[in-house]
Amino acid sequence: MTDVVIVGGGINGLVAAATLARHKLAVVVLDQHDRVGGAAITNTSIRGFSAPRLSHSLGPLSPEVVRTLHRGNSALARAKLKFLLPDPALTTLGHNGECITFHRDDILTAASINRLSAHDAGQWQSFVLTMQRLSGVMANINRHAPPSIDAPSYRELLDLFGTGRRVRALGRRDLGRLARYAPMAVADLVAEWFEHDLVQAAIGVRGVFGHLLGPWSAGTGAMLINRIAEDPMPVGGGVTMVGGPGALAQALAELAEASGALIRTQARVARVLTHDGVATGVVLDTGEEIAAHAVVGAVDPRHLCLNLLDPADLAPSFLQRMRQVRGRGVTAKVNLSLSAAPAFPALHGDELSLKGRLLIAPDIDYIERAFDAAKYGHHSPHPWLELAVPTMNDSTLAPEGQHVMSVYVHYAPRTLREGTWSGTREALYRSVMNTLAPHAPGLEASVVEREVITPEDLETHWGFVGGHISHGEQTLDQWWVSRPVQGAAQYQTPIQRLYFASAGTHPGGGLTGQSGLNAARAIVRTLKRR
Repeated sequence: MTDVVIVGGGINGLVAAATLARHKLAVVVLDQHDRVGGAAITNTSIRGFSAPRLSHSLGPLSPEVVRTLHRGNSALARAKLKFLLPDPALTTLGHNGECITFHRDDILTAASINRLSAHDAGQWQSFVLTMQRLSGVMANINRHAPPSIDAPSYRELLDLFGTGRRVRALGRRDLGRLARYAPMAVADLVAEWFEHDLVQAAIGVRGVFGHLLGPWSAGTGAMLINRIAEDPMPVGGGVTMVGGPGALAQALAELAEASGALIRTQARVARVLTHDGVATGVVLDTGEEIAAHAVVGAVDPRHLCLNLLDPADLAPSFLQRMRQVRGRGVTAKVNLSLSAAPAFPALHGDELSLKGRLLIAPDIDYIERAFDAAKYGHHSPHPWLELAVPTMNDSTLAPEGQHVMSVYVHYAPRTLREGTWSGTREALYRSVMNTLAPHAPGLEASVVEREVITPEDLETHWGFVGGHISHGEQTLDQWWVSRPVQGAAQYQTPIQRLYFASAGTHPGGGLTGQSGLNAARAIVRTLKRR
């Protein structure tokens, strides 16, 4: 019998495995695919192109996770990982050849904005500093497990006290801003600061990324602030690494193994075993049973509760709350292998801009119209796109002189009103290429391979219920003590020794690893008490 079985070998599962193994627990990680990584995988085609199959950015990895895993003579410290922080981080393309470049230096960004709006250029640095102060409160909350609502422990009260001090330190003006901005629509928030369409849209998309929400949806202001808590650049930093996201997953796997964990791939868990309300292990689809003192679900919480457990193991009221978690996927992915570097005339031959991400979302109304299509069950014929060309930073990902392009596509709803995704896949691809064509003429002629990943694929192949990339929307009512649901926000399910540890838990979000770290700490405290 092992101490802990972890179901799912994504970034959160690997971070949890390494942390638990360092506490001298015997850990087994089970992943259904042929390699670990989850959304952080780099896929190599038969022609020798290696593309980030799902995520082309790393979250970024939480600084606290990095500090924790670098302590001592760790495999992560020895892995010689080379993180890439492209500068500029983002270039947004507008109508008639307009573009704005967002640098890591606020002064350079203001200079780029100044070409189109002197007013917005003057506002930029003040906006960045203000949003970073406000997001510091959420960042403090995200570092800790949510408190017990009924009987908070002494540790939890200390954490809440620390958060209260951060709130009070904001001062009256910023505290008022935080109270106003959180329930606001992100379109209204950015309009209070900026006038130009490109600036508004470049910031606004960050508040709706991955969710069935538009920039005029209430509460998207809080989602923007939370994204800035993860990554302080208002438009996102686009952190990646040499070898693609899969290099990080491999390094985390090596760290977990060096700490004593056992990782098994192509091991699909069919059911979590329980006895008298206590998790006792798992059974694989091959029939093999693995006994354990504790089971950790580093997968979508809805998948764990609704698909891997006997419904009789959970109270009907809890099952109903899990079914009501909103996780309506709207993100598709297109990966392209190109015979030549893509050319964007608006960049005037500036290859440095191709090292960062490119955004096609010319104004707030364009984003809202794309959302309107998904709201009524259709993929948008004019989607907003975020794309990256990883080979501009890492030439090893493609044959010499050739490139790969990674494209996030919004909006593409998991549930279509008409037809199926198998019959709509080509139409989605066409909408992407038609949207790219005015900005990158001739691009399609250079495509030698393509892969289209729909929200249906995310659900059936990767286990993202509803095709949602964050295992559930990160709205105010599904955040902190309500993530995934009230009564299970502290990583403990209603079944004893069965835990949550994925992006569907607090704080959720991208590939930060914070959920896995928070969960592992809570599990260690619980197991030690017992």
